[in-house]
Amino acid sequence: MNLRVDAETIRRQLYVFGPAWLVMMADIDVASIVTGLQSGATWGYRMIFIMIILTIPLFVIQDAAGRLGTVGGKGLGEAIRIRYSGKTAAILSIPMAVSDFLEYVAEYAGISIGIMLLGLPLIPLLLLIYVFHAVVVLSRNYRKAEIIMLPISFVLAASIAASAVLFKPNPSLVLSGLSPLQPYGNPSFDYLLAANIGAVIMPWMLYFHSGADSRKKLKTSDLRAERLETLIGAIASEVLMAMIVIDGIHLRNVNDFLNIDELSHALAPFGSAAPFLLAMGFLAAGFLALVVISMASAWGVLEAVGRTSRRAFLSVYLMESLPALVLVILYSNYVELMLDLMVLYTIIIIPSLYVLGRLVTDPNIMKGLTYKPWESAMYWAMTAVIIIGGIAGLISMI
Repeated sequence: MNLRVDAETIRRQLYVFGPAWLVMMADIDVASIVTGLQSGATWGYRMIFIMIILTIPLFVIQDAAGRLGTVGGKGLGEAIRIRYSGKTAAILSIPMAVSDFLEYVAEYAGISIGIMLLGLPLIPLLLLIYVFHAVVVLSRNYRKAEIIMLPISFVLAASIAASAVLFKPNPSLVLSGLSPLQPYGNPSFDYLLAANIGAVIMPWMLYFHSGADSRKKLKTSDLRAERLETLIGAIASEVLMAMIVIDGIHLRNVNDFLNIDELSHALAPFGSAAPFLLAMGFLAAGFLALVVISMASAWGVLEAVGRTSRRAFLSVYLMESLPALVLVILYSNYVELMLDLMVLYTIIIIPSLYVLGRLVTDPNIMKGLTYKPWESAMYWAMTAVIIIGGIAGLISMI
């Protein structure tokens, strides 16, 4: 009997596993990787402290999204529509749509870098990826997509870790990079600080995490396992980002944005295979993020306005993604573009963070299992950290 109970428990935990881990791994998208490489190239080991400390706001914010989907049984977009008026929900859907567009731009820019590293024709392959992405997304079957994407996330994580280990980082310098005393106030440092915050806490993550948990019909009894998965994913995500910084240190570019040739040396220990490995990693990471972002868009914008038909989804998808693809084709300075977008995310995400914080304290939405006062205080403190970092980054861009 005990064996049977244990088997059922394990089976349930395996079923619960997926959304939290996937959103953390998809968070290590091409834009985040480029941000980490640029941070290492410009500021060396100093950015390792920033990556590690960002584990805290990442877990706190994503835990709120996961709890909304698990306990409340609703994605963030749907909860907004139920809790607020239709007009308010429609207004709040605007920053969601803007953030989706910017995220599409970032991912297609990263995929473009991968294509260029392979020396292949850019426009035909971008169009092919766009079509393939549309086919996957329009199937609208999250579980099937999750089964395909999870193995990709593990391969990507292993590749990042292996590259950092092969560089054999200096332990004493790594420890020195963990110091909280950093050159705050330096415009270059503040800019990359904000970019890293934006790369860690992206708007689509809130909608995907809560929406995926609600669609898997997780129960309150699953909350402990779901929170543990979120914590493990947050730690793994930021440790991997720290390893990306170590990879970037060896690029030694302290004066300007990295270019394609410099990025090709990010995996130097792999020799002549480095550009190919990096390119395939960029393509996989970018496509993984495209699929996740598209699902988050459907679960955010459309649920907020109460329209979830296939036709409505196709309309929103085309309005958000096609202009993003055109912009990437017309623009060529991809690294600068992605870093600027990361900084903007810290401001665009503010309305979503505010609403999420209100929802997890609403007894009706959370079915009585609301945030405790100390949990709410922690959430708002982490939200303040994100906003302050974003403001500092915007000032540094002026």
